[in-house]
Amino acid sequence: MIGKIDTPFDTDNPSPFSATGGVPDRTRSLFGRFVRENLLEHLLRDKDTQQAFADWMEKHLDRGAASKKTKRNDLKDIRRFAGRNKMHWLETKMESLLLETRNNVPNKRRNFALSHLISQDTISRLQDYFETQQFTVTQYQAIQLFLVTCMTGLRTIEWSTAKLVQPPCQILPGESKELPFLEVQTAKSRDEEPRIRRLILDEFSDAQIETLYQTLQYAQSISKGTRSNLVIQARRILQQIYMDNPEAIEVLAEADFRTARKIYTVELRRGGASMKETAAALGHTSITNVRYYSHGDISVDRTTKLPLARPPRGDIDKVKDTLAELNEARRQKGLGAIRGYEDTEGETPATRGRYGNPASGESKETNTVGQSFLDKL
Repeated sequence: MIGKIDTPFDTDNPSPFSATGGVPDRTRSLFGRFVRENLLEHLLRDKDTQQAFADWMEKHLDRGAASKKTKRNDLKDIRRFAGRNKMHWLETKMESLLLETRNNVPNKRRNFALSHLISQDTISRLQDYFETQQFTVTQYQAIQLFLVTCMTGLRTIEWSTAKLVQPPCQILPGESKELPFLEVQTAKSRDEEPRIRRLILDEFSDAQIETLYQTLQYAQSISKGTRSNLVIQARRILQQIYMDNPEAIEVLAEADFRTARKIYTVELRRGGASMKETAAALGHTSITNVRYYSHGDISVDRTTKLPLARPPRGDIDKVKDTLAELNEARRQKGLGAIRGYEDTEGETPATRGRYGNPASGESKETNTVGQSFLDKL
């Protein structure tokens, strides 16, 4: 290493020498050559540099005169480079920018903010609130359902079909032993017959499984009008616990149970779940929509310690990677692969240990948190 940069990057002020007349063209050229020849690889591996570069790329996309296709190809090339060199943060950011150029994602800034706001601190705040404040039964049930959705990713329309199955029971595809699971009739299925998916609860304590069962029993007993009221009550409680944070209150103004489903998806990805594994958990038949559902920052460790339901390992290979299939069809025709796209055939399902915070060194027992709170629900 030639040197260490201690001064943080200021991407909003790229001309620090303007007061002294700027950088002469020849000096700029020579300095650029020095950086390329001696410091480039070191800078590329520096996370602060990657972040500054990603911020610059985001602005470059807005102001650049290149075609949309050229911009997308640039992002794909950077993503491929980052993936091959295990630059996870940069790869994730490029994936996010690709998503934004591919789809007009509504509320993308709010989704990103919520992906960090709903954290273990949120669980602690909720616990304190229910221990010290007066609340209604409806408010209590609303938060229960919000947290259950954060742990299972169920759609509200799927609450009525969710069925808890506990050992002794069948061993699910790809598993080696009997495990408790949810059996759910997947909504939005294009099949003539309802499609059933299963979500394994091996990270859940007995008390949490009981809470899950009782919460779903309640959800199956309420009317559509009560369900709408639960959305309002959950939002109010979440805003109430963040009264010390005006920005959080604003971000939570539109929070609902779809928010909890997205938090579930982001936390799965943060914990190491592959695109196919996440799609299987959500009830999707391909990975196409996972990018939309997980639109949030997945480059960090998990922000909650809630247990997460997961699909049976045998169901993961049933999920289609449509881009990989398109690439294979192109190869058979003698055409090149889609530029910048990495096949995911080599991905293996995440181990359950990675679903916690891999940097924390915590055991599975301490990973099932919010436990002191959830066990009381």
